[in-house]
Amino acid sequence: MKMRRLIGLGLVVSSLALFAAPLGQSALADDDANIPNPLDVLAALAAGAAKSVISAFSTPETDASLLNRQIGQMIMVGFAGVGEKDAGVAAVRNELAEGVIGGVVLYPENIRSAKQLKNLNSFLANAKSDPIPLIAVDQEGGLVQRLTRWNGYTNFPSARNVGRNPSYSTPESVVRLYGIMAHELADAGFNVNFGPVVDLSINDRNTVIVRRKRSYGADPVLVANLARDFIVAHREANILTVAKHFPGHGSSHADSHQRLADVSKTWREVELDPYRILAKDGMLDMVMVGHLYHPEFSDGEMLPASLSARAMDELRDKAGVGFRGVIVSDDLEMGAVREKYSLQERVVRAVNAGTDLLVFSNVKSRDPELGAKIHAIMVKAVNDGTIPMARIEQAAGRIGLLKRRLMQHDLAGKW
Repeated sequence: MKMRRLIGLGLVVSSLALFAAPLGQSALADDDANIPNPLDVLAALAAGAAKSVISAFSTPETDASLLNRQIGQMIMVGFAGVGEKDAGVAAVRNELAEGVIGGVVLYPENIRSAKQLKNLNSFLANAKSDPIPLIAVDQEGGLVQRLTRWNGYTNFPSARNVGRNPSYSTPESVVRLYGIMAHELADAGFNVNFGPVVDLSINDRNTVIVRRKRSYGADPVLVANLARDFIVAHREANILTVAKHFPGHGSSHADSHQRLADVSKTWREVELDPYRILAKDGMLDMVMVGHLYHPEFSDGEMLPASLSARAMDELRDKAGVGFRGVIVSDDLEMGAVREKYSLQERVVRAVNAGTDLLVFSNVKSRDPELGAKIHAIMVKAVNDGTIPMARIEQAAGRIGLLKRRLMQHDLAGKW
């Protein structure tokens, strides 16, 4: 109705503009030329109004609004709350609807029951964001699974148990196992799973990966094969996956949740092999870069891979991994980066390094405005030249392609 009124107004004022000027010339031909012709004025106003009405339907998206939308696609945050009446939930839904953020990640405190979770994710998905939001969770199996029997879902074995159990010696059996996982995620309203873990069990004393049984094993071929089955099962359920933690967390002594993990003396080249194998076969949707330090993957000054262009270049380079898809940060609120770098430094460094999707768990602060703050930091950085516009366009383009594949239920294929 509003559009018909505007179009009608445009037609009226346009018609008025056509006949008002001749009428004015006839009626006031003998008057002083310096006296404004009221009908000329009316005609000018009418023409201006018509131009405004037309431009309302033809003006392309402004550079500022396009920038805001592209930046929003690069931000994923956690939030407090379990239902639509909670302030944290309402805040992120509004940010999704407005394009301030492009996705959310859920943690155990967001999940109470199957019915509650499905309602929550439905509320977030119906934010009318364009394109669709990414709704993510960590569901590896074993000690790292957010959907468990305690909140109404299936318990899944750890990666180590899958790698060692003869029951999972064939691809079909592994795809069947993870197919159950993936369909539960899809039914709950998720479209991203932060898995599989493709770290190698190199350091037996490693507390964050190896001792928690999050690795399939030490053999890169075995790890790649089981990860492939994990990914295949999820793709069949239209769930995106995230291989992690590049360039390899299985050799570290420290837990990057607490502090920077220095792998300078323990990391091995073979830790890249699962990524290389999967990338070559077109099996990687996204890759998560960890808060790990190694000179080969650092821009200097003990800068972690997650904030270093050298790590991203190794991941992109055909001579390295050759991955062309979406690069995801590990949680940028982890102790490995939170204590040393300000929010602004983490955001700007990660983007400039080559990260496409920035993930903030929001577990520490539970700030309902965190997404907006990150967005504002990025807008300012682009406007003052700290972040090149081309970097935003690259990232938003990759994420947009991934979301189109998701919407088309067609996740297979190389980048």
